[in-house]
Amino acid sequence: MEEMTTGLCPKCGHALQVPVELEQFSCMYCGERLSRQQLLTEPGAEAQPLPEECAAYYDRAVARLGWCVRNFREYQKKILRDAFFEAFETYEASCAPVIRELNSGVSPERQTELLDRAAEAMLDDLSAGWEKKNDMQDEKVVLAIFFVPMVRKLRLPVSEEFAALLQKKWVERYPKSPFYLGDYESISGGFRKKFLGLCFITTAVCQELGKPDDCAELTAFRAFRDGYLASQPDGEALIREYYNIAPGIVTCINTCSDRHATYARIREQYLAPCYEDLLAGRNASCKSRYVQMVRDLEREYLH
Repeated sequence: MEEMTTGLCPKCGHALQVPVELEQFSCMYCGERLSRQQLLTEPGAEAQPLPEECAAYYDRAVARLGWCVRNFREYQKKILRDAFFEAFETYEASCAPVIRELNSGVSPERQTELLDRAAEAMLDDLSAGWEKKNDMQDEKVVLAIFFVPMVRKLRLPVSEEFAALLQKKWVERYPKSPFYLGDYESISGGFRKKFLGLCFITTAVCQELGKPDDCAELTAFRAFRDGYLASQPDGEALIREYYNIAPGIVTCINTCSDRHATYARIREQYLAPCYEDLLAGRNASCKSRYVQMVRDLEREYLH
């Protein structure tokens, strides 16, 4: 029986078996040209490229970093409870090979220098492609909700430092439009919470203010949801819709904005008047205000 070498492709992560006599071969999944020394022994293990190959790996990865955001600009529309998990899986399968290649091209002794250059090049590439007013905002959401969590989820030697450098440089360039470091576990956990949609945003605002889960505002909104709204002809449909979109809105607020200022604005502009309506028995007015709030936030963050 022919003796085989086994390992993982450092670019696409698929398991390979190759004859031991082959020093050079191509990955049958992604076509990457490899040597036996480059095969990984376990998922996330550090690749060991030959010294002369490092520069090529690095340059190729840096050239594709902008693509990892620009090509997925429409993915902010997938930050929904019924779409996020599949979207993230597709995104990771497409873009993780780029980060694995970056990792293969960065030597430990020059890691900070090379990752700093890669982050600068990526942001230069992105900004050069902005043509419409909303392009920066759309790409920032993809960067914060998909790209950075994907990089950190890989847990490669470059992952945390590259994510931190990228976020720092973005904030230095665009201090009025920051994003913050998120991770896949925290973001995906938000889509698994069992809050019903109507109270999801209200809950986030009350938590920001340090109010308990049984505070007067949340108790009033839940009673409104389960009573008046549920009895309306469109009530159940609205509740289901909010259950789907509200977690994505909260995720974007927490990761892609000044959350303190944003929640204060939401409370003043929408929730405080809604609560006054409830106290005064103006249920129809409360419904109208709340629907308007969700529509406005949906346009701001998910479209």
